[in-house]
Amino acid sequence: MPASRTDQPTPSPAAIPTPASVPSLANLRDLDGLPTTDGGRTRPGVLWRSDAPLPGDATTHGPGGLAWPPPTVVDLRNPEELEGHPHPLPALGSRLVELPLIRALAPDVLMRGAPPEREQRRTLDELYLLLVRIGEAWLPELVRLAAHAPGPLLVHCAAGKDRTGVAVALLLRAAGVERAAVAADFAATNSHRVALRDRLAAQNSVPADADPARIGVDPAHLEPVLDLLDADPRAPFREAGVPEADLDAWRARLVDGR
Repeated sequence: MPASRTDQPTPSPAAIPTPASVPSLANLRDLDGLPTTDGGRTRPGVLWRSDAPLPGDATTHGPGGLAWPPPTVVDLRNPEELEGHPHPLPALGSRLVELPLIRALAPDVLMRGAPPEREQRRTLDELYLLLVRIGEAWLPELVRLAAHAPGPLLVHCAAGKDRTGVAVALLLRAAGVERAAVAADFAATNSHRVALRDRLAAQNSVPADADPARIGVDPAHLEPVLDLLDADPRAPFREAGVPEADLDAWRARLVDGR
């Protein structure tokens, strides 16, 4: 796994990051070793999450030293976020599946004229729930790929925190991962927010001097989604038209144990 750059100092205006200076994924991780409600654990090398891969990245190995690139990649960004540039991983052998989610969760939109924290939290709560409520547009394909496509499956958006965070939380809870473990994974992005700020600044998505705290996540934003899943984590998937057989296959693939 590429080394974290969270120990790097905040750049001055004279040290604006460029793609060449931020050559590795900042928010890449394997969703392995997470406990399930019935005593199981998630397997390594099944589900990865990250920020967006860029042309010229120096990434040579995936988490745990596994081969790079992953066989299957789901990009949750809207097409305009790529600004006409091709995704770099298909040229390296990955199968790319585009599942664009709502534009309002793109990091440049979230940062632009950001409102006071209380208002921003309310807005993010609503947007996260909206992703669940429009699940028929993306959840059936996501689960089908997670259950049956060659793995590891990499799910990413731009920063790998909001859209990716919600998508991964839904997948994990559908497989029986404990709520607290899902919340902890969501919050883990904050361990990489300096490197992530630099990475996004290199793409002109956020200012180079943006406060890293605003690049991270607030676990409280995910709580309404987790609340929704408590009674039956699979309910939003059924409402979105995901076959029960795909959900069973997904759990069997991800969970080692009971």
